[in-house]
Amino acid sequence: MKRAATIFSLALILTACTSNEENDNTLVISDTFFRTQVTDVFINAREHMGRTIQFEGLFRTVDWFPTPHDSFVVHRYIMGCCTRDPIGFEVFLPDGLAPFADQTWVEVIGVLEESHGLPAVRAASIIEKAEQGLVFVWR
Repeated sequence: MKRAATIFSLALILTACTSNEENDNTLVISDTFFRTQVTDVFINAREHMGRTIQFEGLFRTVDWFPTPHDSFVVHRYIMGCCTRDPIGFEVFLPDGLAPFADQTWVEVIGVLEESHGLPAVRAASIIEKAEQGLVFVWR
């Protein structure tokens, strides 16, 4: 009985720490493990390229990348060295979709690809969400 409880507890922990994958192999980035899951995508980028991803965060126009067009990221904040640091992905908007205002909470569904040597998301859809998730994430 004790062994069964231990195995069950371990299974629950591992399920919580994994990518929340559904049968369609979509990587759903959760509020609870946002930082952990995004970091995993960056560390194991080759394994995730071409995979569908779903996540929420703050929309932002940035000039971090040397491109002739506007660049966009969807991110949340983590505590970095001394201040809040953004963590998330560069996002390519679907054709014809106008950018959102900065700091708009959105949900992104798209495919992971490489941009500037880093994982990025080619969005199939981005929608504004009325209810905001965790802006500051710890895990």
